[in-house]
Amino acid sequence: MIETFGELLRAYRVEAGLTQQALAEKARLSEQAIGALERGDRRYPQAVTVDRLVGVLGLTGPRREQFARAASRKGTPRRPARSAPRQLPADVPHFTGRSGQAELVAEIVGDPAAAAVVSITGMGGVGKTSLAVHVAHLLAADFPDGQLYVDLQGAREPVPPLEALGLFLRSLGVAGERVPGTVDEAAARLRTELAGRRVLLVLDNAAGSGQVAPLLPGTAGSAAIITSRRAVLAVRQARQVHLDVLAEPDAVALLAVSAGRERVAAEPDAATEVVRRCGRLPLAVRLAGARLASRPAWPVSHLAQRLADAGRRLEELDQDEAGVRACFALSIDGLAGSEDPVDRAAAAAYPLLAWPAVPDLSVPVAAAALGLGEEEAERLLERLAAACLLETPAPGRYRLHDLLRVYGAGLAGPAERTTAVSRLLDLYSAVTWRGLARSSAGSPRLARAPRTTAAPEVADAFGWLDGERTHLLAVVHQAVADPEVDRGLIAGLALGLFEFYRSRGLWRDWRQVCEAALVEPGDRLARASLLSDLALAEAELAHRGDGDFCVARQHIRDGIALLEEHGDDDITARALNNACYVFRLSGAVEEAIGFGERALAMRRCGITMVTLAELYALAGDRATQHRHLADAIAHLEPLDDAHGMAYALVVQGLALRADHRYPEAIETLRRSAEQWRRIADAPGEANTLADLGETLLVAGQPDAGREVLAEALVLLRRLGDPVREKKVTELLGHNEN
Repeated sequence: MIETFGELLRAYRVEAGLTQQALAEKARLSEQAIGALERGDRRYPQAVTVDRLVGVLGLTGPRREQFARAASRKGTPRRPARSAPRQLPADVPHFTGRSGQAELVAEIVGDPAAAAVVSITGMGGVGKTSLAVHVAHLLAADFPDGQLYVDLQGAREPVPPLEALGLFLRSLGVAGERVPGTVDEAAARLRTELAGRRVLLVLDNAAGSGQVAPLLPGTAGSAAIITSRRAVLAVRQARQVHLDVLAEPDAVALLAVSAGRERVAAEPDAATEVVRRCGRLPLAVRLAGARLASRPAWPVSHLAQRLADAGRRLEELDQDEAGVRACFALSIDGLAGSEDPVDRAAAAAYPLLAWPAVPDLSVPVAAAALGLGEEEAERLLERLAAACLLETPAPGRYRLHDLLRVYGAGLAGPAERTTAVSRLLDLYSAVTWRGLARSSAGSPRLARAPRTTAAPEVADAFGWLDGERTHLLAVVHQAVADPEVDRGLIAGLALGLFEFYRSRGLWRDWRQVCEAALVEPGDRLARASLLSDLALAEAELAHRGDGDFCVARQHIRDGIALLEEHGDDDITARALNNACYVFRLSGAVEEAIGFGERALAMRRCGITMVTLAELYALAGDRATQHRHLADAIAHLEPLDDAHGMAYALVVQGLALRADHRYPEAIETLRRSAEQWRRIADAPGEANTLADLGETLLVAGQPDAGREVLAEALVLLRRLGDPVREKKVTELLGHNEN
């Protein structure tokens, strides 16, 4: 008769078809420990070890009692046999993705040496419950004393801790009348009941740490998995696992589970578009799949087209209380109904943060949209991030999930939307004009600077705008689409962006902003100036093969005609100077000279003199070139005009090169390149470096020339200037040959 623990262990192991090594791996013990137990070297193992072996060997009923009795020094089971609760909801069929997170959660809660606790957090619909329940089913055998589950309703009306404690205690065999009447006493009783047992608790939809802390085991062996829409649960030893949206391949695979694998495989591009429109949010992807399953005649591409309309996207993914809209409403309503005034303020702010169509929000931009100070705005942003309604892709930046943006924006009223966008225009305009004042203190444009709110305190205004470049464009387009937004705000911003866009070579951005501002520019003077700016951008793009010189020339003519009607010689002269540049780029040198001379007759301008010097050189009139160049330098030097002098130096350097005065030409071009670099004018620096590199080659300094040309090539590629890039590449190639 088999009586010892070791004999029983060996018999049950052989019956299960397991080697000592296999049993050790499954029970998370060492092979040496299994051997010692079977040989009888260790006759009375710890209760945790017994429980793990019971789970792996699948022992129940009398066999389990016999096994436990053999492990006890007194020959009696360590605890009376009780029915083990099995409360887990059904596992998700065809669980998709999350393999890394599932392994991590399983590793944490499977540690028998600790009362392991893991907290799975993320936005509504991201799949927290699915992951928790799936892992709990995978580990069920490791917790032979049962699995407890409770929906704590954290996003609705949170279940009181005492009520949840009562549910667990009764499930563990404590008679209802013996359940303590206070939270502390009930929590202590739960810890007592769990001591020496292997029980897994799944605490779903937790409202916060105060709700779940009393429900956690206190001794090793048992474990808890918590899910919550709170980004961080400060629960003693809890490990945090934050869920993001699915990777695109996993999202497509999830769509195929509901919609049908063959159907999805037949239209891979459309399926990818569907999951992108769903923001790769598991709930939305499942609902999209269910919608396709209920419409077997629909091509996947048809649903993709319907989801492309942001206005109806949530309707396509709606399913009463199980839809995306209802899921998001729980999070917002939970904050709105909170007793904490910061929570309520965050909920009220959400629609205004969701309305601007920007990739993400910096603190200054969010503060402007809300009409708040930055400190207060950041407090609300952090509260929304804590509720998993915002993501934090980088320090100081906050992002909304695409579907949350659509939902939140739908909560904002028309007047609120107009106000939010207008505030952002005002913010960008304030920074833009401050940057213009710092980079070009003598710019005549500054006389037309609009009244704006105080700009954020940034040391480098143009550097700040670099980070907001995509956002600024999006806000401008959104403002144009809103008939209630003051058109003067758009025009004022567009006019101030001249130096920022020019110095960065952002001609496409500049063209878009000017075209948007010209939809309804307001006064005639603003229209004329915008046409002049648009002509410059269009000409630069035409030079690169992405614009139309005819369009550029027409814009500049229209602008000049309006200015001549207006009668402002100063502004007209600047437009004529722009015309000079536009026509020069298009190769119409004589016409360009005509515009330049007209401009100079109206107003003595150093830039115009330099432009004319360059044009006369192209026309072969070297004497007039030198005269204009000397006048330009004499005019610019006292003004401390960095941009003008950089331009004058490059033209002077090229003139010296034409006279074969190579050392002087090289020195002058180096000074010009340094000046462009100092004022962060990338196009000017790139072009001058190209000229300098070519001059070094001509002067018989090939190594130095190649080095400078390589620098120019890097800049030109970054700026997207294929024409000049080709020229530099040819110079490098020719020199190597």
